[in-house]
Amino acid sequence: MPFDSRQWTHEYRADMLPRGSRELLALLPLRVDEEVAVGEGLEDLFVHALGRGPASIYWDGNWPDGPELGLEAYATYEALEVAFNSLDIDREIPADEHTVFVHLSKLGNIPRAEWLARQAGVEVLGESVPGR
Repeated sequence: MPFDSRQWTHEYRADMLPRGSRELLALLPLRVDEEVAVGEGLEDLFVHALGRGPASIYWDGNWPDGPELGLEAYATYEALEVAFNSLDIDREIPADEHTVFVHLSKLGNIPRAEWLARQAGVEVLGESVPGR
């Protein structure tokens, strides 16, 4: 189900959420915001829990320096997001795969995105899409 922020009217503390699947199902779709350090192992638990359902994880922080491009570390507006079991950022197009999105500054630094992809041994696919 698409997430519509205009209909989002309730906030819950994690320790106050119901523990049963049926009770949680009545609250869907859920948006969970939590600050967690990378490498604490929560990503694997998250993927296991969602199964084939659509979801995403959004990481932000400082991009590393890109000396060969003359780029210094930068954090504003830039992040990495994985859409699980979906081809699009809104998780409306189901898929048997995951899609990685690189969020760039409002100016759209494509060379930085391509450099970041090379650091992970992959390449940028698709065109740049203006954000919201």
